[in-house]
Amino acid sequence: MKTFSANRFALLTLLPAVFVIFLLYPGAAFANSPKEVKLSYDASTQMLRADITHSPISGSHYVEKVEVRKNGQVAAVQEYKGQSGETFTYTARVAAAPGDVIEVKATCSRFGSKTEKLKIGPSAAR
Repeated sequence: MKTFSANRFALLTLLPAVFVIFLLYPGAAFANSPKEVKLSYDASTQMLRADITHSPISGSHYVEKVEVRKNGQVAAVQEYKGQSGETFTYTARVAAAPGDVIEVKATCSRFGSKTEKLKIGPSAAR
């Protein structure tokens, strides 16, 4: 009777597991999370700007939601049905003071998300 080496046994165990994961979560195999979220804040107008980069885009693969939180509390949510280009800009009016932390999360329609934070500095004083 032949014995299997530990490497061969691991390989024979791992391959079916990976195959099952791709069967259960096919979107994850052909999707990617947003690549970049660049944040800026204009204190004089209280406008938050998020430049979001996500590709490739298609009819079913795009940024489907942008969520803004200020100090951990939801401040704004925008849902999308498509994406016009690889990079697009989301803006929202958010009243923020020095020390506040604004967090923006861009979520892919298929799989994954990208979150960035911006701490409001002293120049935001009114």
